[in-house]
Amino acid sequence: MLGAASLFLRPFKALVPWFFPALLLGLAFSAFTWNSDAVFYGGNVYFTDGDCYARMTRVRLLEQSAPVPIRQHDFENYPVGTRPHTTAPLDFLILGLDAVMSPFFSGSLSLAGAWISPLLGLSMLGFLAFRFRGIRFGSATIALLAVSPVISHGFLLGRPDHQSLLMLLIAVALIAEVDMWTGKNRALLSAAAWSMALWVSLFEPLILLTVTLLLRFFFRRLAFDRRAMAVFLAILVVGFLVDGFHAAAFDAHFARWSQNIGELRHGSLALLFRWAGWLVLIAPCLLLAGYARKREPVFLLLGALILLSGGLTLWHLRWGYFFVLTLAISLPWVLGLVRWRIAGWGIFVISLWPVAAEWETTLYPDDATFRARAESVVDAVALRDAAIQLKGLPLRGVLAPWWFSPAIVWWSGQPCVAGTSHQSLPGIAEASGFYLSGGTGREILERRKVGYIVAYEPDRVISNASMILGRSAPPDPLGKRLYEHPQTSEYPLLYANRYFKVFEVPAGQK
Repeated sequence: MLGAASLFLRPFKALVPWFFPALLLGLAFSAFTWNSDAVFYGGNVYFTDGDCYARMTRVRLLEQSAPVPIRQHDFENYPVGTRPHTTAPLDFLILGLDAVMSPFFSGSLSLAGAWISPLLGLSMLGFLAFRFRGIRFGSATIALLAVSPVISHGFLLGRPDHQSLLMLLIAVALIAEVDMWTGKNRALLSAAAWSMALWVSLFEPLILLTVTLLLRFFFRRLAFDRRAMAVFLAILVVGFLVDGFHAAAFDAHFARWSQNIGELRHGSLALLFRWAGWLVLIAPCLLLAGYARKREPVFLLLGALILLSGGLTLWHLRWGYFFVLTLAISLPWVLGLVRWRIAGWGIFVISLWPVAAEWETTLYPDDATFRARAESVVDAVALRDAAIQLKGLPLRGVLAPWWFSPAIVWWSGQPCVAGTSHQSLPGIAEASGFYLSGGTGREILERRKVGYIVAYEPDRVISNASMILGRSAPPDPLGKRLYEHPQTSEYPLLYANRYFKVFEVPAGQK
């Protein structure tokens, strides 16, 4: 009887070790999709920022034509266009997900764009859960990544951004590196992950790889693997043939414009606590102490990478994803230095207090934050209503506030003078100059071949334009006149709602 019961329960016993990781994956899914009400609204999909709309416009162009990688963006900085840093791997992942979803859902391309980052996040956590299965404090890695606000932002619903794919690739690369430093042969996996990460972006992965190779050279002499080098170079060659590598010319307006970009702002220690908990301070010290005591090189590798990525996060917030990722991967070694398991888990859970406080303010915001979020949703809906008025009209440039321009391109199919990439700064400056103009701005409209103008609440538009151009607005700027007195404008009013006014520029009156 007991033997039969044991035989019956055996499959369930095999599932017990996976119960806690599965629970953490469910928690991560909730964290990645907390903004679902703002993304799926009124039967439409609204992406979280302008860069995401630009990404989805690329993918739509690929879907509508032969799958030839896009090296030129004609839809921003119109009519000149841009040579973007955006690369193909995420484009094709979204197209692949679209192909899977299209038999079951209408509007599958938008849905694929909305879901790609959460799915990449769950893939990363699943990979790490498999790698750390049975390892002491391995679940702490998954737990921190599941609840970290900055990791949640990277894998957020409605945010088809390259950082989600980059985090997955860097996670694989770091795990392969750790395994190599502990005696396992992961050279091929390391080479493939690092080279794919470099294909996606030549910035963060290049710095992390360079420091990793220097540490490997000085502290862990690993045998040269010709096959791994061949894989590494082959993927880079494919990336070059597909996307090419190029640098954008520096624009004089970049420093002032970048003040609007959250990921380019400086971080603070308090912010790191809210993203990763109090172990931010303790972990590097414990790792370096562990290296001094045990002489295991992996302690030095992880401690150095945490200090590097932490320092870079204090410089630019865009590094926060990789700082928390590195810290999380190090937790089995950090907490493994604690003799008693219950004490280690107690330290870890208590350290997450600032993270819990950050989530409380996110999920239960104060009145001002709640109103700002509601206004953002209302703006997105009103912008869509305004943009679709241009759909099907003759293809001509649209002059609009730069942060709205990619969404206008997505909803209307019309190219815009401005954009949200730094390569679009010439167009951003021209659009800003138009709204600040004390006259009619005709010379800008003519130079940029503009056929349609979008006016928005003037205080924000004028103040932003003044900051970017570094000059004060005239007493009665054009952006204010168009919005507040649309019927008196020399440009015919095509459409107006509570927040946006759309004007046409007659072909003979530019």
